[in-house]
Amino acid sequence: MLASNKNSKLANSEQHRPYKTRTARWLTGSGVIASSLLFSAQSFAAQCEYIISNEWNSGFTGAVRITNNGTTPINGWDVSWQYAGDAVTSSWNANVSGSNPVSATPLSWNANIQPGQSVEFGFQGSKAGSNAEIPTVTGAVCDSGSSSSSSSSSSSSSSSSSSSSSTSSSSSSSSSTSSSSSSSGSSGTGGIACTVGNANIWGSGYQLDMQVVNNGTAAVSSWDVTMAFGEAPQRTGGWNANFVESGNTIVASNISWNGNLAPGQSASFGIQGNHDGSFGGVTCNGASSSGSSSSGSSTSSSSSSSSSSGSSTSSSSSSSSTGSTSSSSSSSTSSTSSSSSSSTSSTSSSSSSSSSTSSSSSSSSSSSSSSTSGSGAGFDNPFIGGKWYVDPVWSAKAAAEPNGSLIANYNTAVWMDRIGAIEGPEDGDGMGLEEHLDEALAQGADIFMFVVYDLPNRDCAALASSGELLIAENGFERYQNEYIGPIVDILSKPAYSSLRIIAIIEVDSLPNLVTNLNIQKCVEANGPGGYVDGIQHALNELNTLDNVYPYVDIAHSGWLGWSDNFAGATKLIGDAIKGTNKGVNSIAGFVSNSSNYTPVTEPYLPNPTLQIGSNQVRSADFYEWTMYFEELSFVQDWRQAMIQQGFPESIGMLIDTARNGWGGPDRPTGESTSTDLNTYVNESRIDRRQHRGNWCNQPGGVGFRPQAAPEPGVDAYVWVKPQGESDGISDPNFPIDPNDPAKQHDPMCDPNAPNRDNNAVGTGALDNAPHAGRWFPEAFQILIENAYPPL
Repeated sequence: MLASNKNSKLANSEQHRPYKTRTARWLTGSGVIASSLLFSAQSFAAQCEYIISNEWNSGFTGAVRITNNGTTPINGWDVSWQYAGDAVTSSWNANVSGSNPVSATPLSWNANIQPGQSVEFGFQGSKAGSNAEIPTVTGAVCDSGSSSSSSSSSSSSSSSSSSSSSTSSSSSSSSSTSSSSSSSGSSGTGGIACTVGNANIWGSGYQLDMQVVNNGTAAVSSWDVTMAFGEAPQRTGGWNANFVESGNTIVASNISWNGNLAPGQSASFGIQGNHDGSFGGVTCNGASSSGSSSSGSSTSSSSSSSSSSGSSTSSSSSSSSTGSTSSSSSSSTSSTSSSSSSSTSSTSSSSSSSSSTSSSSSSSSSSSSSSTSGSGAGFDNPFIGGKWYVDPVWSAKAAAEPNGSLIANYNTAVWMDRIGAIEGPEDGDGMGLEEHLDEALAQGADIFMFVVYDLPNRDCAALASSGELLIAENGFERYQNEYIGPIVDILSKPAYSSLRIIAIIEVDSLPNLVTNLNIQKCVEANGPGGYVDGIQHALNELNTLDNVYPYVDIAHSGWLGWSDNFAGATKLIGDAIKGTNKGVNSIAGFVSNSSNYTPVTEPYLPNPTLQIGSNQVRSADFYEWTMYFEELSFVQDWRQAMIQQGFPESIGMLIDTARNGWGGPDRPTGESTSTDLNTYVNESRIDRRQHRGNWCNQPGGVGFRPQAAPEPGVDAYVWVKPQGESDGISDPNFPIDPNDPAKQHDPMCDPNAPNRDNNAVGTGALDNAPHAGRWFPEAFQILIENAYPPL
């Protein structure tokens, strides 16, 4: 095999943020009298709310929610508001125009609002003062009662308690509206709530991530839920449940390991399917083994179900919308209320809800399933049943890009990639660890994911993310005292004990000791005070905290997929972990594909040993005799190999799916019919890189959205590498990065250079890239355009 396959690199990321600190406010306002509008000779009244979901030094994100509190449908709406000095700079889920006043009208799919339901659209803007304005929303549809506005931006732990229970008067009112249609399952033994945690709808398909919550007072041993669709569901797949399809309904029931739910606990499952150009929506009702059903009849014509209209920040409304929730043809990936403490999804499939739909469903389950014990400790799979933190700074950057709002409200990892990152960058371009944790509390989040990434001689086989610490310069001692020590001190604060803290351990480190010992820095890293000692120390310290779940990095199948690499890596990494104080019990699992682009599956190349002509597919130039074309089979086999070494069967795997979607116009739609091996592979593979060893700023696509337990043995799909952050600078004549002067130019990031291990192919790197971790808008746009499943 070529050396590049054994030396494939994971690029590394540094979180650079547009501000260092921010404060949050919880405000309510009052509305004004608005005129009523008549449709079909019937009057109705809607509640119109203006919400601030996040703000920073010079800008904010907000939303307007329109809730139909009347008895007849609203068939079209037009609302407006006026600022004293603020301005809207971009928007989503509505046609927003004008400067003062600002006007908004619906898109084709969210014009109609059924009684008890809501529509929500979002926007980003610039501030004229220190605090974002909260204007009154007016319009013919807005009712003549109180139309109060609320601010749900939050940043400190002191606000978290209020953020989990505060709501504006208008959302309280609408909460009662939703609970009136779905309250009977919220109390009593065995009340099962079913909600749509995230709905991703595209041209001819959909993906629904569902949450099942036990809102009763007694444990249940099994559950089933009925999903009613507006049209035949055309289900093509599903996970974490058994499915029976009949007409326009699907009954989903638990599988062997997720049927037992204590009061307040939850399970998640998902389905995928096709539609005929217009997704008709879905409602969901649940029942437990005792037969207690959860009522509620939210319909599917609006982009936000009735359960959300009164619960953007209220934990009390979480239990009121117990029985059902709905999703419509609006994409769930465009919500703007992610920073509100309970407006985002507790489902494991969406970081913080990504649409008005998931925002609605989140309110129905967040308080009942999030950290019910008051502690983040003791979870086998810490991603199940929790609400994921959304980094407000990355979210704001993403939302400011074209179509970036489609992913801006998902969870991404926070990178602690140098000592200075713990407190926050000196230039103010980011937040420190404690600020992120305070923000997580303020959001009411359960799941916080960060990357431990500052080993001495870091990135020993490449240059783009070279670290600040060197073994020869007392790096190991500094790593212990100046890096790991302060991190553990912060994480150990009692205020954060309710969080499930996911620690991604040292991306791209131990695999270098398997394949790259021909490089002097890696030779040093293989000795005293190097990678093994550093990771053992990090795990020993993190293991003192019961609510920290470490996942050790194992590169990806394009690096360790050959039998010799795989065997060497499982032994070396296994032995390193066994050498910790807690041995095989010191980790929650392993993480693959961090910052890389290898797809989860190669759908048209399922068999590496298939014969094309007289050769196996794995002998093609692109694969070079590896047995693993994809991450899923790689991580499942890795898990089994570690269990055979004595690790517990509870270990789980994570796959970074941030950039491995590989959609867009060049994605194959089926298996090639060519009889030439290389042509067959090149026409069939969804991985469109010129070479599997190309790791820097590749034109991939957003992959599977973050979700819990998507496949057997896999704890979650996660986004370790935040989309839009560079892998490394493309210019060989580069300027120094003031935050991290150790970073250099790597030729693999030069679009005009050949692959360092195979001169016959190029690097495939995108041009004009900044230093690793800096914002790269051109790359972000390509990832959005090439997303798969489509956004």
